[in-house]
Amino acid sequence: MSRTRAEEVMRTYLTEVLDKRRYELIPEFAAPDMVDHTQPIRGPEGLDAHARGFCENIRNLKIEVVRIFATEDTAVGLWRWSGEPIQPHGYSASGKPVSPAFIASIFQFDNDMLVDYRAFVDAVDVLSQIADAPG
Repeated sequence: MSRTRAEEVMRTYLTEVLDKRRYELIPEFAAPDMVDHTQPIRGPEGLDAHARGFCENIRNLKIEVVRIFATEDTAVGLWRWSGEPIQPHGYSASGKPVSPAFIASIFQFDNDMLVDYRAFVDAVDVLSQIADAPG
């Protein structure tokens, strides 16, 4: 896979699948045995469940691509989302809702297909939300 193609797949996932809710594109780039580390389901169905669950939980969701880095077998997408969460992603010890909004998505490819997906959130973003400072 070329670096350009790896970057294109990440951009498609962020701008088309997530931002425009075009879930039907997932089978075009996700391998049948792909692992999405947020889901118990393998393959395109797992990534579809992840994407739909995320998008359906946020009203007026908008995705902003900050940067995409790619090699021949890996793509990293740094992105932010904005919108109104229906359910927060968690709560602080004081009960304050927490919804990390700065994400790193890491795709690994084999034979031109996505085989592994991991998502990471910005720890500083999370810590600033769980701080017990008056707000």
